[in-house]
Amino acid sequence: MNPRNVLFIFTDQQRHDTLTVNGNRNVRVPNLDALANESFVFRDAYASQPVCSPSRGTIMTGLYPHSHRVVENNQILPHDVRCISEYLEGYRTAYMGKWHLGNETQRQHGFDEWVSTEDYYYRDVRDDTSTPETNCSYHRFLVENGFMPDGEDGEYRFFTRDFATRVPAQYSKPAFLAGEADRFLRENQDKPFALYVNFLEPHPPYRSVNDDMYDPAEIDLPPNFGAEFDKTAPVKYRFKAEYAKTRGRHFPLNDEYSWRKQIARYRGCVTLIDTYVGHVLESLKRHGLDENTLVVFTSDHGEMMGDFGLISKGVMFQPSVRVPLLVRVPWVATEQRIIDGPVNLIDLVPTILEALDRPSDDALQGESLYPVIARDHHYEGKDVFIEYRENPKALYKKKKYTGVLTPSLQKELERLYPHPIEERTIVTPDGWRLTLNQTGEHELYNLKDDPLERTNLYGRDQYRTIVGELWSRIVAWQQQTGDTATFEE
Repeated sequence: MNPRNVLFIFTDQQRHDTLTVNGNRNVRVPNLDALANESFVFRDAYASQPVCSPSRGTIMTGLYPHSHRVVENNQILPHDVRCISEYLEGYRTAYMGKWHLGNETQRQHGFDEWVSTEDYYYRDVRDDTSTPETNCSYHRFLVENGFMPDGEDGEYRFFTRDFATRVPAQYSKPAFLAGEADRFLRENQDKPFALYVNFLEPHPPYRSVNDDMYDPAEIDLPPNFGAEFDKTAPVKYRFKAEYAKTRGRHFPLNDEYSWRKQIARYRGCVTLIDTYVGHVLESLKRHGLDENTLVVFTSDHGEMMGDFGLISKGVMFQPSVRVPLLVRVPWVATEQRIIDGPVNLIDLVPTILEALDRPSDDALQGESLYPVIARDHHYEGKDVFIEYRENPKALYKKKKYTGVLTPSLQKELERLYPHPIEERTIVTPDGWRLTLNQTGEHELYNLKDDPLERTNLYGRDQYRTIVGELWSRIVAWQQQTGDTATFEE
């Protein structure tokens, strides 16, 4: 019997509803649709934290951010924290693409091969084991194909992220990664392997060779476009909305056309990813590996992209915390199976280990979904927990925010966010979402009656009992996982 392998493909900042099976009708993703047609589709999958580094730490370790100790972006995953690669003795392991958990260009955490695409984080996020300054693998690929770096910092030359979005498709980051994945699969056909491929897109800069693929005039605006925050909403929401309106990413998002243009570019990035996901899956099949390889597709977190006038992530609204999750298990089934009910990306490490028949670890904080996949496919859901740490340095203490903040908003943010503030969220199978915030700006939503999260029920007398119950479940989870954040009514 051939050994079981794993191909783990994930993107950065991809909305849950960019898959047809999750409600998409307007983004062209034929390869992801084809994968979904052969996969277990978890339609209520959540990130452990709605920003990159902490969520990636969870994906790689099966631990919550407060346990693997990467609680904000641009922090280093400690060397003593065990990654999935370090559970797979006897496997050939490779990591390709954006890492965002420390040194981008240095092989680490037990991976046998390392293919890097980001110079962007490299210089700022290193530790005492890092090698001297060096460029990423993608940099060398571009130079070999005749391109000259457009960025410099002293003697250090590099390709900016914007440059990488303007090269022809065959020289794009997704194309480069697809080529490297094909090489790895070709070279490891006869041994068990675990290949992790991470695409940067559709993360900012929200640009690609597909910028003109979608006509802004034909773009449908998101369901919460134009919705306004009421007086119970956290003040940071109003700041983030004002920033999007005043600055945006490349241009102010102050009218419907500008939002349609931005959404069109975002969708172009999603379609670019779909193209090269298709190339990777075709490589798997061409090398005769598709029948004994577990394939996982997901994203590290979602994207607001116009809902409530917000762009990017870092909030607990559904577009920011929900992600696509497809799991293809060819030795169990090759037709689509829909699994409803909340799951968390923390469940992926134990799921993969059980699917590969590898020993797990009691330290893992996720729960294997493999019994749901391999046996009755029945799943009633479970409470999922999401955490966040809002640092004022990332929230409003940057030069780019100059001129955005009104004096009253600046004063309010300084009062509420004088130092990093913790948030904790529970989402339940019966559709409740409670978010606790150390500022006291708590939120309660009934997702079944109010799926667009427009009415914050926290503070209303008739919901005191449900708040108390959900609060106690958050506290129990904290005690179980060693989380020390505290909250007051």
